[in-house]
Amino acid sequence: MYKIRMRAPHFLLAPGPAKPRAGTDRQYGKRGFIKYSIRDSQNAFLVLTPTAEEMELTLKKMADKGPIQPCVLVVGSLFDPKEILVYFDNIKYKIFSAYKAFDVCFKIFHVFNVEYPLESGDVWLFIQTFFYNIQIIKYEKSNVLSKQITNELKSK
Repeated sequence: MYKIRMRAPHFLLAPGPAKPRAGTDRQYGKRGFIKYSIRDSQNAFLVLTPTAEEMELTLKKMADKGPIQPCVLVVGSLFDPKEILVYFDNIKYKIFSAYKAFDVCFKIFHVFNVEYPLESGDVWLFIQTFFYNIQIIKYEKSNVLSKQITNELKSK
């Protein structure tokens, strides 16, 4: 059940308006924008593959697009994980519970001052404010829905 709950916030906190991307649109000479999907948000938050070989291929594809942000890797299925890892700086750290993996991943963002991925930033901000009760001025422009959900859950 816990693993399902870790995928559900992406539906409530769906990626918002398009985010600016580096570079320009050659045809119009303007900066382009990327609109992330719920699937993009989930994949930036938790990488799930059935086998270790597929995990390596997935990580290689992600690395081809640019540096990989810290994330949780699960080999197997959500209900029967064979391996749970935290990926950071090209190193995979084996963790023995999903809860601890998300805890370690969150702390990596803060200890090493790494920005949350654009795709799943709103979910990480929700975790930051609800579970860790950390308010950072830099992130005050976060999703209004995230703040509303946090306030509703804390009032109960």
